[in-house]
Amino acid sequence: MRIRNSVLLLGLSVSCAPHLAAIPDSAADANASVPEREAGAIVDAKAPVEKNSEHQSFAAWLKAHAPEKAQVSGDPVKVTHTVEKGDTIATIARMYFPISRAYDEKEFIESITKAKPKMEPGSTFEIPQIVKAPYGDPKKERLPWPKDRVMKGVFVTGPYAQIRWIDTLDHMAERGMNAVVLDGKDYEGGVNYPSKAKVAVETGAYKHPFVPDLNRAIRVAHDRGIRVILRIPCFHDPWAAEKAPRLSIQGTWGKAFPMGWLDPMNMEAREYVHELVKEQIEAGADEIQLDYIRFPVHPGTEKAVLPKGATGDRIKAIKEIVHGVHEITQAAGVPLSLDLFGVTATGDRRDMEQLGQDITVLAPECEAISPMVYPSHYSNGYMGFEMPGDHPEIMGIGTKGAVEKLPPGSKTVIRSWLQAFPQRSPSFGAGYIAKAVKSVESNGGIGWLMWHPGCNYGATWGGIPKISKKEKSDE
Repeated sequence: MRIRNSVLLLGLSVSCAPHLAAIPDSAADANASVPEREAGAIVDAKAPVEKNSEHQSFAAWLKAHAPEKAQVSGDPVKVTHTVEKGDTIATIARMYFPISRAYDEKEFIESITKAKPKMEPGSTFEIPQIVKAPYGDPKKERLPWPKDRVMKGVFVTGPYAQIRWIDTLDHMAERGMNAVVLDGKDYEGGVNYPSKAKVAVETGAYKHPFVPDLNRAIRVAHDRGIRVILRIPCFHDPWAAEKAPRLSIQGTWGKAFPMGWLDPMNMEAREYVHELVKEQIEAGADEIQLDYIRFPVHPGTEKAVLPKGATGDRIKAIKEIVHGVHEITQAAGVPLSLDLFGVTATGDRRDMEQLGQDITVLAPECEAISPMVYPSHYSNGYMGFEMPGDHPEIMGIGTKGAVEKLPPGSKTVIRSWLQAFPQRSPSFGAGYIAKAVKSVESNGGIGWLMWHPGCNYGATWGGIPKISKKEKSDE
């Protein structure tokens, strides 16, 4: 869903969420068999715990997962460590990191340093940032959509998550935003976590993971009440197209067409998407989002071996691909999202046929559609606007157009992608963001997502007000 310079088309993002399975209480998987102990007593991991005691169950879980030297006590439960000769902040951080809420060891070391600047042998201190509840099977810890289905979030790349994941989540939590779209695979083809997908392994697409522990990244977001939507650019994949040319769109001369695209009609290319979807679900994704789920429309593609758009074959093919993925996500009780061009909401039928994207056709396969309603992507004069990029109300127009293309009785949500970058928008800033949000919400949008290709959300943080403590408690 990058800014496309070759054509001024407006994009769309569809989010498809099947009926979500009920999520059990986070403590339900803990041991549950034995007698209660006095509050505050150090808990033996092997000691029985009263069946219905969440406190004692959590304490026992902590003891079982903490280092042998740890002391687990109190109500609320805390973990303490008595410093021994040779202990350093780094070695202690490494010992307790598995039961911490920290995103990485660097952050955890900083927290321990604040709690205990000097490690004097014999002194005891409380380990900071310990998890608040047991964690286990990621699939049982997903956060469902809120009851009103309103998801508000931003997009984050893998490289940005490596350096600013916590900071971004904290900014979001302060504003009551509840969803973050994280690149599972980059649109250049790199997979951002250690993947076992066949093509990723063959091509080395996963060898430099910016998110080394995907489940931990998700848990850290959950700790702030934020859902993680993992994004997969499907067929724009220059890396795999070069390293595995059999998957590439082919030219009429019988070899790979040099444009960095996988062939949507190639069954192995589709299976690659399936494998990524499955392992991201296993890691605990709250929603899967497909981008570049279309055919290329670049000049020169008439020399590529692709189905003709005018025949409707491209629309049929994309629906078939989405249906196959949706079967996987539905079986797991995970929402599915698709990113579609904005012309599917307000454009010409011929554009939809060339892309293979049709809201009316795809809506039954998904639960939410988010139009990429970026005003900057329209040519000057669009709908009478001398400079469309300077009119955030265009985002509301695109949202309304998408709503009107939903089939009768559809429960699909329109969740627009909003322009959070300054391209061709002289007045861009916090006020621009606020007007964009108001426009989409007043035109049938249910939630929204902010897009900045470089993840610079200064204007977004300025345009979305922080919520009060009371508002936080009411969520």
